[in-house]
Amino acid sequence: MINCYYFKETLLYVFMKFSLESNKNNSLYFLTTDVAEVFIAYVQLSYYIANQTTIIFMSYQLYIFLSAGLYIFEYAYLKSITSMITVCWITCVFTLNNYIFPTSWHFFLKFQKYLSFQSLTFYFEIKLNEYLAFYRSIYYLCSLVFQIVVVFFIFLDLFKNNLLIIKKFRKVFYFIFFIFSTFLTPPEVVYQLTTGICIIIIYELITFCMIFQMELTNTK
Repeated sequence: MINCYYFKETLLYVFMKFSLESNKNNSLYFLTTDVAEVFIAYVQLSYYIANQTTIIFMSYQLYIFLSAGLYIFEYAYLKSITSMITVCWITCVFTLNNYIFPTSWHFFLKFQKYLSFQSLTFYFEIKLNEYLAFYRSIYYLCSLVFQIVVVFFIFLDLFKNNLLIIKKFRKVFYFIFFIFSTFLTPPEVVYQLTTGICIIIIYELITFCMIFQMELTNTK
């Protein structure tokens, strides 16, 4: 956390870059209304980065600790779950910073453009702590949605020998996917449908791969 605070200006600039594409003039400034607000925002940003780094480090240490006392098939299963969690997290960070957060930011900024043509004009000025809180809330929600893929993988692995159960719960999963896409994306139908369809495609690909692997094992 001390190292993050030392590079606080660089970290803040990196987080600002995620929303610069929504501004035509490529400029962004923050409004502060309290003397200690900038200091508190820097501390919160440093704590957020240090917290995520600590979680990754402790998860790796837990994986190493558990793998030493497992059988070979248990270690292979734990390795596959850990690899899937890592891939989902990396995909989450990449998708969040390149699609979800810029899209959400651009969606809410459009209201200022629309209201400028009416009799009432609202000028939006960003507060530093609210900007960071907005990013953190979307990050945690996006991480939850992407890690649900791991839960689906475990569910499909438990019931891979009974395809009727997977077929029975497919509609329920589709409904859950669209609910999560509604909370994850801005309140616009196009974004919700796009995100929901992408999650469904991932679910179907995982199902197809597991069924294909099961059929290949039975053939051998």
